[in-house]
Amino acid sequence: MAPSSTPPNEKAEVFQAETAPNHGHIKGQVGRIGAMATAPGTTLESFSHLDEKKILRKMDLRLIPMLALLYLLSFLDRGNIGNAKIEGLQEDLEMSPDQYNWCLTVFFFTYAAFEVPSNLLLKKLRPSIWLPTIMVAWGIVMTLMGIVQNYTGLLIARVFLGVTEAGLFPGVAYYLTMWYCRHEIQFRQALFFSAASIAGAFSGLLAFAIGKMDGVGGLEGWRWIFILEGIVTVLVAVFAFWALYDFPETAGFLTEEERAFVVFRLKYQGQSQSRVAQTDEFKWTYVWDAFKDWQIWVNIFVYWGLSWLCISTTNPKVVYGGVFIAACAIYPAFPGVITWLANNLSGSYKRSVGMAIQIGVGNLGGAMASNFYRQKDGPRYILGHALELGFISGGIIAALILIFGYSRINKSRERRMAAGEHETISEEELSAKGDKAVTWRYMH
Repeated sequence: MAPSSTPPNEKAEVFQAETAPNHGHIKGQVGRIGAMATAPGTTLESFSHLDEKKILRKMDLRLIPMLALLYLLSFLDRGNIGNAKIEGLQEDLEMSPDQYNWCLTVFFFTYAAFEVPSNLLLKKLRPSIWLPTIMVAWGIVMTLMGIVQNYTGLLIARVFLGVTEAGLFPGVAYYLTMWYCRHEIQFRQALFFSAASIAGAFSGLLAFAIGKMDGVGGLEGWRWIFILEGIVTVLVAVFAFWALYDFPETAGFLTEEERAFVVFRLKYQGQSQSRVAQTDEFKWTYVWDAFKDWQIWVNIFVYWGLSWLCISTTNPKVVYGGVFIAACAIYPAFPGVITWLANNLSGSYKRSVGMAIQIGVGNLGGAMASNFYRQKDGPRYILGHALELGFISGGIIAALILIFGYSRINKSRERRMAAGEHETISEEELSAKGDKAVTWRYMH
């Protein structure tokens, strides 16, 4: 059966008003596609003639490569202070080891603080506007780091780098949930996150090559690392204004019917035995609900637990081998943890805030880890290893709590559904409850 051409019902009108960006023709497209997806009588069978795998391939090719490039630059810019140190930054700015550590640490404070507001702005201002804008901002900050003259200047620059970079990782992680269903998202998150490992693989070589510019223009080599990488970020950001897509409803590479199919899949996922749409309406209560949700805070401990553990030995060959083993576990785990929480939060804005809290507070682990390994504790760094082991153990316990908690809640909701509880609640009320609705099932 083809999607109904019946005039939009009340739910479709609410969908149009609440999700449409305030931009003329874009608003019209969102409303039209939303009406098609939520029209009475529309089911998955209405789109059975469409090739779902072909649509997903289109989305993958148009979205993932550009997003991975953005994150590669973000990871490169965030970590190049270590390469700059090797090229003489600490000595030229006459910084003590503690001062250098503070420059590493302050980044994470502002990075964590600005992730929630950034994710809220992403939804309001459109991804194709917000993500490139913050890229331009951090590219400028990165370039200006190349002209700092002392510890204070570098510290302030790192503070602003945290502010400007805060929106990219949680923003893209959330952005992908606006395109892909729960069972599809982890693979795409992994593809996106793989850019971090690529950046780590060649950042040292790139910095070494740029460091050869020492003396060019009267500037030290480490300054050129900041300047050139910052300029590249700004140039890519300008291109991203045209290369990024906003929402499935406005995706020009899909037909209108394909867009309606993508929207339909997203709105009714996660519900059991009931066609209840996930809410897209912004209310401050969804923000507070995210801060109060137990699963988000338990997930943060899992996130903290993904810290690499060095083997307690002074044999460099054994330690180096352990790093490879740890990397094989860490890089697949991060997308999994992020996706796990995203899949268990219902409601666009609650998911946006919840993912930002998880990634933001989770990255405070970086602030702590920057101070775990002090020079005076070398060469074995027993204190640092002990703290890492503690966080890993805590992460394992937190993961077990989540598995048990989700399973118990799902079983309870099955019993309540069997008793007919959902029949006494309207679809609008179930939609407003989000992942707290009796029809919602957690993935564990």
